[in-house]
Formats: sequence, structure tokens, C-alpha cells
Amino acid sequence: MLTKFRSVVTDINRNVAATLKACGPAVLAQEKFLERTISVITSIITRSHPCQQDLGFEEEPEDLEEESEYDWLVIDTALDVVIGLSTALGTTFSELWKVFQKPIMKFASSATAYERSTSIGVIAECTRHMGAGVTPSTSTLLKLLLHRLSDEDPETKSNAAYAIGLLIFHSEDSASYLPSYQTILQKLEPLLHTQRARTMDNAAGCVGRMIMAHQDKIPLDGILPALVELLPLKEDYEENKPIYECISGLYQAEQPTIVGLTPQLLPIFASVLSPPEEQLEPETRHTVVQLVKFIAGKNADLIKGNDVLVAAANS
Repeated sequence: MLTKFRSVVTDINRNVAATLKACGPAVLAQEKFLERTISVITSIITRSHPCQQDLGFEEEPEDLEEESEYDWLVIDTALDVVIGLSTALGTTFSELWKVFQKPIMKFASSATAYERSTSIGVIAECTRHMGAGVTPSTSTLLKLLLHRLSDEDPETKSNAAYAIGLLIFHSEDSASYLPSYQTILQKLEPLLHTQRARTMDNAAGCVGRMIMAHQDKIPLDGILPALVELLPLKEDYEENKPIYECISGLYQAEQPTIVGLTPQLLPIFASVLSPPEEQLEPETRHTVVQLVKFIAGKNADLIKGNDVLVAAANS
């Protein structure tokens, strides 16, 4: 049965992806490893690998559903290898992205929700790791992500919000995305009011990145109160980083709207500095602590009576 063949390929994909993420570019120094990896992964995500072909096996009807599941699993793990390559190569992954972009974007147009959401998630992760290397693809990706911000599938919309924030934050092609700033905000607005925690968190993170990229293009008086209402984040703690970096930058600039929101923000700071610890990465925790110290330095009475904030200010 093809299932066993696909199972072996799936396990190999998982191991290669984990190795790339753990060991970095050193793994790619092996002779022809990169070339072979690209060849195999490309064949899998275009469904042309031998494990995805009909080799003459007679499948029982009850096996067809299982075969379909294994078919996607081998693709899904191959896409994880693509993310692993972007993790290992960083900015230089942009050259390889030219190879993978078209087939990955094809999944984003699938009639199947999990294929769309997975592909958008892969685009987001690759963008995060290649940073400014995504610049040449800005226009192409923006068109796709804008469309998927209105997807009927909530997971796809959530991933699109995450991806478009990363694209704006990292791309150096502002001429391509700035004309769409207001459109993006309009599409994000309903996501900020959904009852789905992860979607709200990703939409909030996207807004934070958009403000950091071009503060002058955002109506801060309207958007900041709405953003603060969503805090603290409930599920996707990774998005705390852009949000608190954004808030910190606004405080440093003494932006009037954020300063006026200090009474609402202080209990939020106390909440994220309290357990569970995984709410904040060490770097983001440092950012929040510095924010508390900054505010206390302006007016110590504001944190009086809050043990968490007092401890942070005195740390």
C-alpha cells in the first residue's frame, strides 16, 4: 500500500524539518544536501513524488479516505521542511522562496479550508524568518493575503492577519503596501471583535506591526483604544512581542492617545507580568518592565498599591 510509503516519507520530512530548525545552516553544508532537499520537497508539494503516484496498487474503497489523509500529511510535513529552510537560511532564503512560492500559493486557492490555512501559515512563517528578503514578493503576497483576510474559514483569516502584519513589518517595498493600509484596517476591524481568541490576538499583532512600520498612516485616536481593549492576549502569546514593542515606542514618543490610556494599561501590564510565565518571552518581559519604570518615573503614584508593578519598577 502507498500508505506505508507515504508514512516513511512523512517521518523523514519531520526529522529533516526538526534538524533544520535546531541546527541551522550547518546542516546544509553537507554535499548536495540542499539541492536534493529542494528537489524532493518541490516534487512533494506539486504532488509528483513517487509516494503520491498510483503505482498499480489495488485500493479497497475503505482505504481511500485513509490514503487521502496520508497524501495531505506528506505535503504538510514537506511544507514544514520549507519553514525549516527559511529558519536556517534567514534573509538568503528569499532565493529559494522563488522556487516554492507558486506551489504554496496554489494551496491558498484550494477549496479545502485546511489547505488554505496551512499555506497562509507557511507564508507567514517564511516571511518571519527571511525578514527583508520577502521584499521582492511584496506585491504578489499582498494581493493573496488581502483576499484571504475575508476568507470564510476563521483559521485562514487568522493566519492571513498574522502574515500580512509580518509582510508589512519586514518588507522594504512600502510603495506596494501603503496604498492598501486603510483596506487592511477595514478588513481587520471585524477580526478585532470576533469571539475567537486566536483570531483577535493575530489581528491585534498585525495592528501593532502596522503602527510600528508607519505610525503616520494609522488613525491612532481610534485604533489604540480598540487595541487596548483586547489586552491581555488570551491565546497566541507570540503576538505580545509586537504589541508591547509598539506600545513602548509610542510611550517613548509621548504619543498623547497612549499616554491617556495609561490607567487602562497598568492593570494589563500587571497581568502579563504575573503567571503564567509563558505569556511573555524574556525580551518582551524586559520591554514591559521598562515601560512600568518609565511610567513610574513620570508619576510614581500611578502604580502605588499594585505589588506587581511596584516590584517591576524597583527591579
